[in-house]
Amino acid sequence: MTDQVRDLLRPWADMPVGQACPFPSYVAGDGFPAEMSVKWSRGRPELRILFEALGASRPITAASNRTAAAALTDRLAGEPLVGLDRYGKVAGVFEPGAGQGTVPVPVWHSLAWRPGHPPAFKIYFGLYTVAVQERYALVSEAMERLAMGTAWADTSARVARATQTDGAERELEFFALDLDAGARARAKVYYRNHTSSVAVLEQMASLARAHEPDRARSAFRTLLGTAPEAAGKAPLTCLAFRPDATCADESTTYFRVSSFTASDEEAAARIGALMAHEGLDPQRHHALLHAVAPRPLNQSRGLQELVSYRSLGLEGDVSVYFRFPLYPPQAAQPGPPPQPSRSTLQEDGSL
Repeated sequence: MTDQVRDLLRPWADMPVGQACPFPSYVAGDGFPAEMSVKWSRGRPELRILFEALGASRPITAASNRTAAAALTDRLAGEPLVGLDRYGKVAGVFEPGAGQGTVPVPVWHSLAWRPGHPPAFKIYFGLYTVAVQERYALVSEAMERLAMGTAWADTSARVARATQTDGAERELEFFALDLDAGARARAKVYYRNHTSSVAVLEQMASLARAHEPDRARSAFRTLLGTAPEAAGKAPLTCLAFRPDATCADESTTYFRVSSFTASDEEAAARIGALMAHEGLDPQRHHALLHAVAPRPLNQSRGLQELVSYRSLGLEGDVSVYFRFPLYPPQAAQPGPPPQPSRSTLQEDGSL
């Protein structure tokens, strides 16, 4: 698996880390173009790596990254279990010049591996480079091509109504696909919630069929501890869709745990409590954390950057996203674009 990851990350896997990113990526706060995460569930743990393919041009450009990403996607066709049929239906929607201007939409990939199984792959399209109104048009077109248009129309309309009600902006930020040949392969949309309100996160999670609200509410409060209504900075919601469904099928909520904990030691304790809440052994996470931590946990903050929770009926899973401190934090990351008016959101949500 190590050899395969190294191969997938070429050509940049062979570049010296250096003191600064050759092309600062939106994948991590310091610009490094990869992130490791582990999903803990009742089964075997799953190791995931999210990464942006970097182009071979010097200097590296957004356009050369897009070319490298397309070449990597084609290479993945030879992997077990990978299917590119759904990708082929929507790839043109996100191509430069397909309606969103001349800036290439960033494309990321992820690998997810459970011991004893071939790795699974996903592809992500970064909508954050596109005007807000155009994002809904692009996702609507992609969902129609995937026979998921009905479910997406239901979701976008309900998101628009919720925004009208509470005033909290929910920014559509990513579109993703399982590169899977199976009939249950998903399309996913990611929202950045510009609020710390747990009520907003609960509303977003409730858009999914498999969401179990009481269990999720208890899990959220276990993680948040003494401030159970404050979800920290810019929490995320992912909604997953499957063909021919009438609504979103699954929801995952992401908490930026570094924004409401003082150290990685405190974050580990919060994560351990959440894992125990789900019947998972927190010592497994603690053992991994101590193996990869570059310094004592009470002297660092942000190694455990995100924690996600997905409720699936009577059980849930917990994922932890690691950000290794390779570079100084970037002075400026892509920020949220100008927000549309509520009337625009209402119109977009009715697509």
